[in-house]
Amino acid sequence: MLETDRLFLRRMTAADVEYVYAMRSDKDVMRFIRSAETSLEATESWIGMISSRWETDRIGFCAIIEKSSGRFAGWCGLWRLMETGEIEVGYALFKEFWGKGFAVEASEAFLDYGFKELNVEKIVAVTDPENQNSRRVMEKLGMTFDGSGHYYERELVHYSIARKDYFDKKMRKTAGAKPV
Repeated sequence: MLETDRLFLRRMTAADVEYVYAMRSDKDVMRFIRSAETSLEATESWIGMISSRWETDRIGFCAIIEKSSGRFAGWCGLWRLMETGEIEVGYALFKEFWGKGFAVEASEAFLDYGFKELNVEKIVAVTDPENQNSRRVMEKLGMTFDGSGHYYERELVHYSIARKDYFDKKMRKTAGAKPV
């Protein structure tokens, strides 16, 4: 579906259930997201839910596949924030892929998709206030802190980026690139 320098981002399939379950049952991975998963059936249900809007709204989560190894690294995608209706970017990675820039790389691909293909004006992200790693991802994406609010039945911080600000940031980044 989408591709970056190091990643393939494709819709999830039944073959991904074991990987997703391994992530969703890992307390470290899920620490700031939700309680760890306890059943394969719940994981299958979650994959069905986050895949259910591809045909109608053209949003959902994709498997993140590392190109160099072909390994399932995590998931990323766009979803509608239930409490506000805003389009949200979300991501999670296996621990072994933390700190490699994959969350930023995958999220940028989905910001491009959201702004170019879906024509949205703003994309948001929410996380636990203590999740400094996720907050850094949001900041690297150019998102700004908007405040705290009640999302997903908890108090979370809310970040956002407008389409214009995103493309202005990309233009500055491109302009700063040095020729080889």
